[in-house]
Amino acid sequence: MMDNDELAKIREEHEVLDTWRQYSRHVVADLLEVCAICGTVREKEQLIKCRWCEDTYVCKAGTCSQQHQAEVHPAVAFWTW
Repeated sequence: MMDNDELAKIREEHEVLDTWRQYSRHVVADLLEVCAICGTVREKEQLIKCRWCEDTYVCKAGTCSQQHQAEVHPAVAFWTW
């Protein structure tokens, strides 16, 4: 059977790990974003933010940005490619 000191250490470790998990989720969430076209979760470095939409990210590589411009902003799509 465990004594009170061992139980206290286990509780403290559990509290520290739980606190770390709560903060780390927010840190990871700040580093990731979803492409509005293909739905792939990527690091923000691999995405570009649309200059006309408030919170829309699309993949840098591939045709996602062109597809987004053509579908959502057709009037300016010709000038931005």
